[in-house]
Amino acid sequence: MTRHLSALAAAAAIVSLAASPAAAQGRGRGNQPPPATDRLAPPKPAPTGAWWHTGGTPERQAGRVDLTGVWFGGASGDLSRNTLPGQEMVLTPLGKQRWDTVDHAKDPNTQCLPPGPARMIMMAHPAMIVQRPDVVTILTESQRTYRIVYTDGRGHPHDIAEYPEWMGSSIGKWDGDTLVVDTIGINDKTWLDTAGHEHGPKLRLTERFRLADPNTLEHTVTYDDPDFFVKPFTTRRLFKRQVGDRIMDHSCLENEKDLNLLEPTIGDAGR
Repeated sequence: MTRHLSALAAAAAIVSLAASPAAAQGRGRGNQPPPATDRLAPPKPAPTGAWWHTGGTPERQAGRVDLTGVWFGGASGDLSRNTLPGQEMVLTPLGKQRWDTVDHAKDPNTQCLPPGPARMIMMAHPAMIVQRPDVVTILTESQRTYRIVYTDGRGHPHDIAEYPEWMGSSIGKWDGDTLVVDTIGINDKTWLDTAGHEHGPKLRLTERFRLADPNTLEHTVTYDDPDFFVKPFTTRRLFKRQVGDRIMDHSCLENEKDLNLLEPTIGDAGR
């Protein structure tokens, strides 16, 4: 019996010694908050509003799939790396010469100029699509610029070649649940991507927007410019719905201090 009592007393002492450092640590913190590893961020409130903002069940609009929502897919990078099989980019001699000698310090986006119709949604900022039966608008957080796609049956302006626009002239039509957009009259001061692919006044874009799933937007673009590319080529990118998010304010020129510091950076040196 005595041996059993002694064994129990020894076990209790061991447990007490093992627990005392933790207890001492707890007492030593006093009123200090627990370590960061012990704290949890408060849960974000569930978004309220339209289905495209809350991530609810997609709704149809006038019998069409609704592309409305905030989307993000990252910066454009080098378009030649996003081409479909058999749709590779092949540069003409002029296109190759411009590619080899492009000055990255003169990227129009760096100069706070509009990025162009396709590149505007391939930025390090989200973009929002707002869809109606007769028009679709694309709003980008980058410089708070916008693009209008008319889906009311009109054609391109007769004088668009004489008065090109930063976003061009965009006319859309529906092919089932895919929005097909034809764009011409794009200001040739725009670049097609961050890597420095340029284009001429003959550039024509054919874009296809469709939902791969309720929260994934597939965007394919066929670029056709005989002056810069031997043949048309097509790229494909995916954009994710930003549930509960919104496009915010961004002014390129606000507090801008870099433009005067930019130095010529030619061709591959800037990639």
